Amino acid sequence: MSGEHAIPYDELERRRKAASAARKASTYTPATEPVIESEAMAAIHEIFNPKLKLPQTTGPYRPPKAVSANQFVSIQDLDIRKLAELKEAFLLFDTDADGLISKEDLKITFGALGSQVEDEFLEEMLKEAKDPLDVDAFLELMSQRTVELDPEDILLEAWSKWDLYGTGRIEQRKIYEELTNFGDKMSVAEAKEALRYAPLIKPKSLDDPAMIDYPAFCRLLSGLRKREEPQ
Repeated sequence: MSGEHAIPYDELERRRKAASAARKASTYTPATEPVIESEAMAAIHEIFNPKLKLPQTTGPYRPPKAVSANQFVSIQDLDIRKLAELKEAFLLFDTDADGLISKEDLKITFGALGSQVEDEFLEEMLKEAKDPLDVDAFLELMSQRTVELDPEDILLEAWSKWDLYGTGRIEQRKIYEELTNFGDKMSVAEAKEALRYAPLIKPKSLDDPAMIDYPAFCRLLSGLRKREEPQ
């Protein structure tokens, strides 16, 4: 730039300050958590906006109260999040949207999953439930089948003991070592079977170890009961 057209430094600084003073303040406001009006809406919000919530615990893991399969469990004792998930599953099974799950609905569902099953097998499945198999009968059937399983929060509490930094993941190798070397020791084959369906987080590189998404695993393993609050 030639000397006759050069702008003095003081003039550049004056222009910069003037532009800065004229600039409007940012109108951005950070997103806030939506107001949850009811327990049902809170469950729906959590399904579509999941967040890792580690249980607040003190002391060692405490196993839940045992419940037998034939023991009646009130609907008030069930986890509303699980009920919402089951109602969503019911809609997937009800392929003709008539409010009932029929043999034809099951046949279509199995077919969509790539399995061809005999009518006798489907009839045996339907014998376990009330007739007609509406959404209430479906929830009752599933709650009876899973009532002996631990609540999700209980499982999450147990698994989170290995998650020292609250990341929601645990190294797969570490769990294998725990299962085969401590407590009621498992064989390698038993440990592999126990973790067969454990969701794994895709590693970012070949050097990263295999990590288990244990909150997702707890959702797969848990029953419908909700956690009992201490008296």
